[in-house]
Amino acid sequence: MSDIIRSKKNYYTDNRRRNIEMNNRITELLGIEKPIISAAMTWVTSAEFVAAVSNAGGMGVLGPNAGQTEAASSPEDMADRLTKEIHKVRELTNKPFAVNYIFPMGGASEDPFTNAVFEVLIKENVKNVIAIGTEVVESEMRRLKEHNVNVVYRDLSPTVEKLLDAEKSGVDALIVTGYEAGGHMSEYKISTLSLVPQVTSKVKIPVIAAGGIIDGRGARAAFSMGAEGVYMGTRFIATKENPASIETKKAIINVKSEEFIEFKSGQGHLRTIPTEAGKKALELINQGKSDEAYKYYGNGFKIGMLDGDLINGTISVSESAGGIQQILTCQEVVDEIFNSIN
Repeated sequence: MSDIIRSKKNYYTDNRRRNIEMNNRITELLGIEKPIISAAMTWVTSAEFVAAVSNAGGMGVLGPNAGQTEAASSPEDMADRLTKEIHKVRELTNKPFAVNYIFPMGGASEDPFTNAVFEVLIKENVKNVIAIGTEVVESEMRRLKEHNVNVVYRDLSPTVEKLLDAEKSGVDALIVTGYEAGGHMSEYKISTLSLVPQVTSKVKIPVIAAGGIIDGRGARAAFSMGAEGVYMGTRFIATKENPASIETKKAIINVKSEEFIEFKSGQGHLRTIPTEAGKKALELINQGKSDEAYKYYGNGFKIGMLDGDLINGTISVSESAGGIQQILTCQEVVDEIFNSIN
């Protein structure tokens, strides 16, 4: 009898695994094995890191300034750098990857840096983008879809209504980001647990959950709410292949979730490990000196996360970072999550 029970268990487990691998709309859309995507993080992505995530069966994303140590001097310079980084990725993997695509913001119909990225995408035949913005720009959507580019959209301050509008615009999938996320945090303090099920109950296109997901337990929760993929930044920063400083990775492992400081910054909010720059920015903002505070956090991601300067930089991560206990390989991160959702 025990052999029969074991056989049935294997049968259902094998079938479930096939369903996730072969019938999941995210894996089918992006051509990947496992519905696990690394976030398009500024400064802390590189060809080596992206290839490691993709080789693990997920999908790596080249973010702004990928593989660089200083900002581009012009759109042309940025395009040249991005082209070289794409070539490096393709030398390291034959698996799908994506490029970050920032929609023009503030009502602008176009942006020279976005135009430069578009030209690189078409020239290099890149078929997947993680598009980021405060709204979907119709002119950008038209030209991306004319070239059969898969557009996965992440709204910087998502609400159910905004994501319903994004679906109508023709995007292929949505990244639904809760306030727990690192990096750019929403204007609205809506948690992943609250936002994801509201969106999945109303949209017809596939949803990828983001914000506070660092392991298989979080991924299982996201899938139970109707998500078909997960999009993670902080967990992937603390990996061996990520270009972030070892000091940054140690700071993530050592931080407790109650230690973070948070303040209004630009369009949204910023949460940082309590560096000296972060504490000074918070102090100035509380005094009503937002412009003066900006010099302490404006370039803080690069200084803190890439350079590892825990005095003058900021380290913006998920509030779940307190649960990260060790630096793993990208393969180990992807495998743990995929085995949990299987």
